[in-house]
Amino acid sequence: MGIAIRTLAGALIVFGASFDLVARAQTPVAIDGDRIYPESLDSGADGTLYIGSIGQGNVYRAQPGAAKATLWIAKSAGKISRITGVLADEAHGRLWICSSDMLKTGEPVSLKAFDIKSGALEADYPFPESKGLCNDIAIGKDGTAYATDTPNARVFRLKPGATTLEQWAADPRLVGIDGITFGADGRLYVTNVRSGMLFRIALQSDGSAGAVTQVQTSRPLDGPDGLRPTGDGRFVIAENFGNKVSIGAFDGDKLQIDTVEQGFDNPPGVTVVGNTIWVIESKSKYRNDPIFKAENPGAFYVTPVPLPARK
Repeated sequence: MGIAIRTLAGALIVFGASFDLVARAQTPVAIDGDRIYPESLDSGADGTLYIGSIGQGNVYRAQPGAAKATLWIAKSAGKISRITGVLADEAHGRLWICSSDMLKTGEPVSLKAFDIKSGALEADYPFPESKGLCNDIAIGKDGTAYATDTPNARVFRLKPGATTLEQWAADPRLVGIDGITFGADGRLYVTNVRSGMLFRIALQSDGSAGAVTQVQTSRPLDGPDGLRPTGDGRFVIAENFGNKVSIGAFDGDKLQIDTVEQGFDNPPGVTVVGNTIWVIESKSKYRNDPIFKAENPGAFYVTPVPLPARK
């Protein structure tokens, strides 16, 4: 019943979108395959959805109008471990992914760049000593890539033309750093899935990192994970532990948090296409909990939720 309500509302608010986007916003998009356990999500300007999988280590793609996301970049072809972050960088023709050794098999931890049209692997940037967990990516206007390292409380930077990552920012409060995106003010914002905090990192005129400041929120965040801009100065936040998706809008220096929809099963990623928020659910208990591991998690979907109008 919840999906049906969201579907009807989504259809009513997307008058300005293309026919394909309106049609697809009426129903969830199935992810083709078993035990996908999606962990990350992003979208192109035309509404193409890109899904990264921890369960299979593949990238799945749903083009505009498609009812199903299908395998696009295979784990073996992309030399991928498990995907913990995905970002569409259409301005520079790339799809970025975070490849992390979630199963502790000794596979490399790295930031990878693929051609966004063909899906071909273009470049691979290993984390120093292959340590850490590459979790999410943001791209600056100049093409600089920023990647979060969850257990080591740092952000790496890759300048255009560079061949290796360099540490850009680090702070003990960032242990648990997860989602990352640019705000309308040109500064980087990061979530901490462990502490429930949100931080702002200043970007200096020379490109170096400035102060790391905790952002005050109107209510506590419950496992903030995926973080994406809405295009109108707000953020959409996947609250993984809270099983909900929320919107953050600044009121002065405080971020007002409003819950958009509850009842998801550990949502790690969100993206915004027009007036629609798209949400993935990881169903992580079926992957991590010994009690549920033998059970079938069922199908995985990318679910549409109407983006609330700005107040």
